[in-house]
Amino acid sequence: MFRLPGLIYRNKFGLPPPPPPGSFTDKSILITGATSGLGFAVALEYVKLGAKSVTITARTQVKGLTAKQAIEVQTGTTGKDIVKVMELDMSTFAGTKTFADKVKSEVQEIDVVLLNAGIFNTKWKIGEEGYEETIQVSVLSTTLLGLLLLPWMKKVGGGKAHLGFVTSGNHRRVSVKTWPKENILEHFSKEENWPAGNPNMYGLSKLLVQYAVREITKLSMSSNGSPEVIVNPMCPGMVKSELARQHKTNILTSLAIDAIMTFALKTPEGGARTLLYAAMTTPAENGKHITHYQTEEEYELAVEHNILGPEGQQMEAQVWKNICAILGEKVPEVQGMIHPL
Repeated sequence: MFRLPGLIYRNKFGLPPPPPPGSFTDKSILITGATSGLGFAVALEYVKLGAKSVTITARTQVKGLTAKQAIEVQTGTTGKDIVKVMELDMSTFAGTKTFADKVKSEVQEIDVVLLNAGIFNTKWKIGEEGYEETIQVSVLSTTLLGLLLLPWMKKVGGGKAHLGFVTSGNHRRVSVKTWPKENILEHFSKEENWPAGNPNMYGLSKLLVQYAVREITKLSMSSNGSPEVIVNPMCPGMVKSELARQHKTNILTSLAIDAIMTFALKTPEGGARTLLYAAMTTPAENGKHITHYQTEEEYELAVEHNILGPEGQQMEAQVWKNICAILGEKVPEVQGMIHPL
């Protein structure tokens, strides 16, 4: 694990170069959670780099249209209908499925789907479906959306489409030694099991997402062993955004957080570069965790304890079984999409 000064430097200043002009010429893109922060920044870059269609999602049409207008003004594309808006509410299974069905019926071409939407709660909050809200949105609904779109992406993407999941490096520090052996998502949805320390629920949820993405990567493969969709989890590093706005509980806290963010964190534009490069990976990189501040070997060493080692592999199997059982009951359509348990 990096020493703090080195981590800050590599995160903020050791950025990959911008992709070459025209890198996404004539590409069709879908990004969830793109009305502000990192999602907005990467949507902006896709338009600048030549994409012919960039669909962004928002929980309300008004918020989505405001973001669309801002992107068009900043890229000089007003009136060209490059940016499109779709409503998406990931707080429920029904809302997620409704969105997926609409995408599959209305979008005829796709090159990149970037699942970026997520939340960062500082206090326990139960969601509408009975699961803790972070688990519902960042784990269950994100996995559901990936599963529902995967067969469609195989068909319309011509075997070259990219499915990306924006995660966080915080998952590297999570220990699974004390986790239950079954019903993990139900366990962490209880208030008494809320992880209030560091790593917190945000980091825990991102480890759960890593498990799900690794299993979805297996589902992306054809019978001959080649990917029909290129799947990648990714971490843009520490980015200054409004994701942690719930921590700003008063003026002093807000000032302190803003100062730390300015000193240590990269801009959303800097973070967007990792997401752009993750949409340019090769079939040989299917399933690879993409980040700029850590080598592949360093990452694998960092997650030996909770992903790649025996304990992590056993937990991944249990988490995937748990997720599949929940989604299979709530959205029976996904039962035919997953491997036999």
